[in-house]
Amino acid sequence: MFSSFEESVLYAADRSGNLTERQAASLLGMHGFTLKDAAEDANGEPPHKVAQHHAQTLLNWLGY
Repeated sequence: MFSSFEESVLYAADRSGNLTERQAASLLGMHGFTLKDAAEDANGEPPHKVAQHHAQTLLNWLGY
């Protein structure tokens, strides 16, 4: 159905591009990180987008 992992994550996001807290925690957990890790180190991403669990922002933070 999806051609990439990134595409499947973006599909799970709401109309604003945000994941639920649970989805965001799961995404980060798959890569060995926590929501706290992402919030403390936005790695050049807008901190408010990280806090909103914005799917593309989290994917960028993870290096996708």
